[in-house]
Amino acid sequence: MKNIPYILTMIRKRIKETRSARAGFTLVETIIVIVIIIVVTAVAIPSFQKMAINGNLRAAARDIMSDFAFLKQRAMSENTTFNIIFDVAHNNYTIQGGGTTQIKTPEYFANDIIITSASYDLGSTIRFHTRGTTSFGTVVLTNGRNSTATITTNITGRTHVFFDIK
Repeated sequence: MKNIPYILTMIRKRIKETRSARAGFTLVETIIVIVIIIVVTAVAIPSFQKMAINGNLRAAARDIMSDFAFLKQRAMSENTTFNIIFDVAHNNYTIQGGGTTQIKTPEYFANDIIITSASYDLGSTIRFHTRGTTSFGTVVLTNGRNSTATITTNITGRTHVFFDIK
Protein backbone atom coordinates (compact mmCIF):
# COMPACT_ATOMS: atom_id res chain seq x y z
CA MET A 1 0.00 0.00 0.00
CA LYS A 2 2.93 2.24 0.47
CA ASN A 3 3.59 2.22 -3.26
CA ILE A 4 0.12 3.42 -4.28
CA PRO A 5 0.93 7.17 -4.06
CA TYR A 6 4.09 6.53 -6.04
CA ILE A 7 2.20 4.58 -8.70
CA LEU A 8 -0.46 7.31 -8.94
CA THR A 9 2.23 9.94 -9.31
CA MET A 10 3.85 7.94 -12.12
CA ILE A 11 0.49 7.50 -13.88
CA ARG A 12 -0.22 11.23 -13.66
CA LYS A 13 3.26 12.02 -14.98
CA ARG A 14 2.77 9.60 -17.92
CA ILE A 15 -0.63 11.13 -18.78
CA LYS A 16 0.88 14.61 -18.70
CA GLU A 17 3.74 13.55 -21.03
CA THR A 18 1.39 12.02 -23.60
CA ARG A 19 -0.81 15.14 -23.59
CA SER A 20 2.15 17.43 -24.30
CA ALA A 21 3.39 15.07 -27.02
CA ARG A 22 0.02 15.39 -28.77
CA ALA A 23 -0.04 19.18 -28.54
CA GLY A 24 1.30 19.67 -32.14
CA PHE A 25 4.00 21.88 -33.60
CA THR A 26 5.45 24.83 -31.83
CA LEU A 27 5.29 28.29 -33.37
CA VAL A 28 9.05 28.28 -33.96
CA GLU A 29 8.90 24.99 -35.87
CA THR A 30 6.06 26.28 -38.05
CA ILE A 31 7.90 29.52 -38.85
CA ILE A 32 11.07 27.61 -39.78
CA VAL A 33 9.13 25.38 -42.19
CA ILE A 34 7.42 28.40 -43.79
CA VAL A 35 10.77 30.18 -44.24
CA ILE A 36 12.28 27.08 -45.89
CA ILE A 37 9.31 26.83 -48.28
CA ILE A 38 9.65 30.53 -49.20
CA VAL A 39 13.39 30.19 -49.90
CA VAL A 40 12.95 27.08 -52.07
CA THR A 41 10.13 28.75 -54.02
CA ALA A 42 12.18 31.91 -54.59
CA VAL A 43 15.03 29.83 -56.00
CA ALA A 44 12.77 27.65 -58.19
CA ILE A 45 10.53 30.28 -59.85
CA PRO A 46 13.19 31.67 -62.28
CA SER A 47 14.05 28.14 -63.39
CA PHE A 48 10.40 27.38 -64.13
CA GLN A 49 10.05 30.62 -66.12
CA LYS A 50 13.14 29.74 -68.15
CA MET A 51 11.74 26.28 -68.85
CA ALA A 52 8.40 27.75 -69.97
CA ILE A 53 10.00 30.27 -72.35
CA ASN A 54 12.26 27.64 -73.91
CA GLY A 55 9.36 25.18 -74.03
CA ASN A 56 7.42 27.67 -76.16
CA LEU A 57 10.38 27.83 -78.57
CA ARG A 58 10.39 24.05 -78.86
CA ALA A 59 6.63 24.02 -79.45
CA ALA A 60 6.89 26.68 -82.18
CA ALA A 61 9.63 24.71 -83.93
CA ARG A 62 7.55 21.52 -83.74
CA ASP A 63 4.56 23.41 -85.14
CA ILE A 64 6.53 24.53 -88.20
CA MET A 65 8.01 21.06 -88.64
CA SER A 66 4.53 19.53 -88.56
CA ASP A 67 3.42 21.97 -91.27
CA PHE A 68 6.41 20.86 -93.35
CA ALA A 69 5.53 17.19 -92.93
CA PHE A 70 1.84 17.81 -93.64
CA LEU A 71 2.53 19.79 -96.82
CA LYS A 72 5.06 17.24 -98.07
CA GLN A 73 2.46 14.50 -97.65
CA ARG A 74 -0.27 16.63 -99.18
CA ALA A 75 1.89 17.55 -102.20
CA MET A 76 2.46 13.86 -102.92
CA SER A 77 -1.15 12.79 -102.36
CA GLU A 78 -2.76 15.64 -104.34
CA ASN A 79 -0.02 15.69 -107.02
CA THR A 80 0.41 19.45 -106.69
CA THR A 81 3.15 21.79 -105.51
CA PHE A 82 2.88 23.67 -102.21
CA ASN A 83 4.93 26.64 -101.01
CA ILE A 84 5.57 28.16 -97.62
CA ILE A 85 6.67 31.78 -97.83
CA PHE A 86 8.25 33.09 -94.63
CA ASP A 87 7.68 36.77 -93.87
CA VAL A 88 10.38 37.72 -91.36
CA ALA A 89 9.15 41.33 -91.15
CA HIS A 90 5.62 40.34 -90.04
CA ASN A 91 6.66 37.18 -88.13
CA ASN A 92 4.33 34.83 -90.00
CA TYR A 93 4.29 32.54 -93.01
CA THR A 94 1.95 31.92 -95.92
CA ILE A 95 1.00 28.48 -97.22
CA GLN A 96 0.14 28.45 -100.92
CA GLY A 97 -0.99 25.59 -103.11
CA GLY A 98 -3.95 23.48 -104.01
CA GLY A 99 -5.86 26.59 -104.99
CA THR A 100 -5.72 28.06 -101.47
CA THR A 101 -3.64 30.59 -99.58
CA GLN A 102 -3.41 30.57 -95.80
CA ILE A 103 -1.43 32.98 -93.60
CA LYS A 104 -0.29 31.40 -90.33
CA THR A 105 0.99 33.00 -87.18
CA PRO A 106 1.44 30.16 -84.70
CA GLU A 107 0.08 30.85 -81.24
CA TYR A 108 3.53 30.30 -79.74
CA PHE A 109 4.84 33.36 -81.64
CA ALA A 110 2.75 35.58 -79.35
CA ASN A 111 5.13 34.61 -76.53
CA ASP A 112 7.98 36.72 -78.05
CA ILE A 113 9.20 34.05 -80.48
CA ILE A 114 10.27 35.54 -83.79
CA ILE A 115 11.41 34.24 -87.15
CA THR A 116 14.90 35.72 -87.42
CA SER A 117 15.77 34.29 -90.82
CA ALA A 118 14.53 32.01 -93.56
CA SER A 119 16.91 31.11 -96.35
CA TYR A 120 16.09 28.62 -99.09
CA ASP A 121 17.17 28.29 -102.68
CA LEU A 122 14.04 30.30 -103.57
CA GLY A 123 14.81 33.11 -101.09
CA SER A 124 12.43 32.83 -98.14
CA THR A 125 10.18 30.23 -99.83
CA ILE A 126 10.29 26.49 -99.32
CA ARG A 127 8.65 24.44 -102.07
CA PHE A 128 7.18 20.96 -101.62
CA HIS A 129 7.20 19.02 -104.89
CA THR A 130 4.88 16.22 -105.98
CA ARG A 131 7.61 13.57 -105.56
CA GLY A 132 8.17 14.42 -101.91
CA THR A 133 11.28 16.52 -102.44
CA THR A 134 11.67 20.03 -101.04
CA SER A 135 13.86 23.07 -101.28
CA PHE A 136 17.04 22.94 -99.21
CA GLY A 137 17.37 25.59 -96.50
CA THR A 138 16.86 26.71 -92.93
CA VAL A 139 14.47 28.70 -90.76
CA VAL A 140 15.76 30.19 -87.51
CA LEU A 141 13.45 31.01 -84.58
CA THR A 142 14.58 33.05 -81.57
CA ASN A 143 12.91 33.67 -78.21
CA GLY A 144 13.32 36.40 -75.59
CA ARG A 145 16.20 34.56 -73.90
CA ASN A 146 18.14 34.48 -77.22
CA SER A 147 17.69 30.72 -77.45
CA THR A 148 17.40 29.58 -81.06
CA ALA A 149 15.81 26.75 -83.00
CA THR A 150 17.27 26.12 -86.44
CA ILE A 151 14.96 24.04 -88.64
CA THR A 152 16.78 22.53 -91.61
CA THR A 153 15.22 20.74 -94.55
CA ASN A 154 17.21 18.78 -97.08
CA ILE A 155 16.35 18.04 -100.69
CA THR A 156 14.74 14.68 -99.82
CA GLY A 157 12.23 16.41 -97.57
CA ARG A 158 13.78 15.37 -94.27
CA THR A 159 13.47 17.96 -91.54
CA HIS A 160 15.81 18.39 -88.57
CA VAL A 161 15.84 20.91 -85.76
CA PHE A 162 18.80 22.06 -83.71
CA PHE A 163 18.17 23.91 -80.44
CA ASP A 164 20.65 26.31 -78.86
CA ILE A 165 19.03 26.78 -75.45
CA LYS A 166 20.28 29.56 -73.16
